[in-house]
Amino acid sequence: MNYSLEINDVRKRYGDFEAVKGMSFRVRKGECFGILGPNGAGKTSLLAMIEGLTPITSGSISVLGLDVTTQIHQIQPRIGVQLQQNNYFQFLTMAQLLKFYQELRSASSRKQNGKSINWLVERLGLSDKLNFKVDELSGGQKQRLSIAIALLGDPEVIFLDEPTSALDPHSRLYTWEFIEELKQDANKTIILTTHYMEEAERLCDDIMIMNSGKIIAQGSPAELVQSMYAHHSIQFRFAKGKFKMEFVKDVVSAVDLQWNEKTDCLQVRTREVADTLREILTVSENQRIDVINFDVDRPSLEDVFLSHTGKD
Repeated sequence: MNYSLEINDVRKRYGDFEAVKGMSFRVRKGECFGILGPNGAGKTSLLAMIEGLTPITSGSISVLGLDVTTQIHQIQPRIGVQLQQNNYFQFLTMAQLLKFYQELRSASSRKQNGKSINWLVERLGLSDKLNFKVDELSGGQKQRLSIAIALLGDPEVIFLDEPTSALDPHSRLYTWEFIEELKQDANKTIILTTHYMEEAERLCDDIMIMNSGKIIAQGSPAELVQSMYAHHSIQFRFAKGKFKMEFVKDVVSAVDLQWNEKTDCLQVRTREVADTLREILTVSENQRIDVINFDVDRPSLEDVFLSHTGKD
């Protein structure tokens, strides 16, 4: 197995405070790896060590097979970092800023390849802003500019720190589609941090949830949801005035059944969705009661996150 990132028993201390407490994990080449956690979980400290911005207290980190502590100058030309907040030269236009960073990347890596500036700004919806000064851009436009800068020089590992936090719903969806396009390149690995559970569930192949400096859960979005072994909720709406609770007394797959006369709805809690659907629909057919509609509410990644972090 080829790994782009390997973390081994890494710790970070600030005086007596330990922000990262012996974390170990690996990220496969070509995947989108999500790091989730509440504020204060240690995400910023972890990423700063991975990116070589702050020293490691103990343990080891390797990026693309190179040691962060001793080989960071070989690593940096091969990674792209998009930060949530950046202090750019406000007096430069977007075109000038992108050209500056492109030349900076070319000087450090001694090569000039990857996507062109024009391609990046077009795909990120910034083509009409090239001649705008940075301080004339909106927060969302600056966020997309940061993504474009991170991708200059064709990096092999891309760090995206809350890439859609300042974006409106339309721009967020557009950016998700752009990241999905990046994922099609099997040679690129994406490390994504976000507070949007929908974003993590849609984009990430593997997710690590951390809290208080420790890993508390890890797996694919589907695996994390399944690990909760939580109840699903199914709501059935029947033809008015025809349903009786005695019809479902023999439904064995349901954990709980509640009837609401005002809405003509049966609320069912179950762990076995397929079996419960089969049983209720069989009852409907046998009793000749029409099912107007039914809705299944499954546990989500947000449920997993809140369960593990204890936040509400």
